[in-house]
Amino acid sequence: MEATTTHRMDADTAGPRAIDPYAAIVDQLQHTVMQLVRATLEHARNTAPTQPQPLPALLLPAAPQAAGATALSQREREVLQRIAAGDSNKMIARALSLSPHTVKRHVANILDKLGARSRSQAAAWLQRAH
Repeated sequence: MEATTTHRMDADTAGPRAIDPYAAIVDQLQHTVMQLVRATLEHARNTAPTQPQPLPALLLPAAPQAAGATALSQREREVLQRIAAGDSNKMIARALSLSPHTVKRHVANILDKLGARSRSQAAAWLQRAH
């Protein structure tokens, strides 16, 4: 009985943190984040300003290849026009009487041939080409 009373008293004196097992983890995480922020700010204050560095190539959008570099097939051009119109793969499949898998493959081929990373880049390429 005494051990239970002692445990209850410890929990009562420790407050809600003793009841919630994740509270200590959250406290430690907040403490660590604050230490990192302070260290980063201190480093920035003590470091001389430098010229801005260019973004790594992975963060920059891919430059589309030249219009004549790789020719799109007639069907790929049709799919690209539907992409530029904002259609989903499912809508394109219905409009062109294709399976969604075939449309997905066409989209992948289009992106590859244009050197685009997204549907919106491919649509922008189409707008520039016209």
